[in-house]
Amino acid sequence: MSKTVHDIKVLGPNLGDFTKLNYGMEEGDWCIAQGTNKSYVVGWWEGKVGMLDFPETSADEAVWLVEGKIALTDTEGGRIEFSAGQGYLLPRGFAGRWETISDAKKLYVLLMP
Repeated sequence: MSKTVHDIKVLGPNLGDFTKLNYGMEEGDWCIAQGTNKSYVVGWWEGKVGMLDFPETSADEAVWLVEGKIALTDTEGGRIEFSAGQGYLLPRGFAGRWETISDAKKLYVLLMP
């Protein structure tokens, strides 16, 4: 079956199903699209300044930071910062701390194993 322009998913802020997240920071997430059996999830995330520790991730996550500044710190103390316009691939199994240094927005794709 051929697809048409009506099958194209627009990506960006405030699209898809919204979830207010409750991990100790003021943040929200929009699920824009997902594959069969959630083989992938495309979303838009927005958060205010704050930080949280998180366990090992269960999926690879490709991220494009659209606004703000964040830092990721691993369990051994290694730290890396990203600013608007930068992207990264967070590997499955990463654990550590997420810090939103300045209010931030990101477009992401979770790639399930």
